[in-house]
Amino acid sequence: MNGLTTITTKGQVTIPESVRRALQVKIGDKVAFTKIIPSYKEAIIKIIPINAVEELAGSLNSKVKVKSPKTARTAAGKLLVKKYKVK
Repeated sequence: MNGLTTITTKGQVTIPESVRRALQVKIGDKVAFTKIIPSYKEAIIKIIPINAVEELAGSLNSKVKVKSPKTARTAAGKLLVKKYKVK
């Protein structure tokens, strides 16, 4: 599973079809990017599919007060990036 893509003027990238298929992500899915091998000129970036907020219910600390679905999505995304970050 390899792919080549270009960063647009808006800083966006298109995930190649072979990568999307391997990750089983589809249009509208959320993904998180995390740099797992730091280097000055190159890096390996891990793409993590993020499930719907409803599927993550109970995965956050119960002391967290969520004021809106957007806040919940942001918190869930940060939690997943932290959970799957390779040290």
